[in-house]
Amino acid sequence: MLEAPITFELKLDRIIPVGGDHLVLGIVQRVQVDSAAYAGNYKTETERWKPLASMAGDYAGLTSTFSFDPGNQE
Repeated sequence: MLEAPITFELKLDRIIPVGGDHLVLGIVQRVQVDSAAYAGNYKTETERWKPLASMAGDYAGLTSTFSFDPGNQE
């Protein structure tokens, strides 16, 4: 699992037309997590596996973590 330390096996649930495109929904059947990406206590160690998201052809990664307290807005 060098290329994808976390993988999901999905079963197609439905395809919904949205404008000129489609939203594809699936049901998770199986998840595999490489031990190097697992931080314990049902959490992943994102610094070890550097996840990416595809954004309409471009890719985005994670930045440093931060906290937000909506009750403390100054």
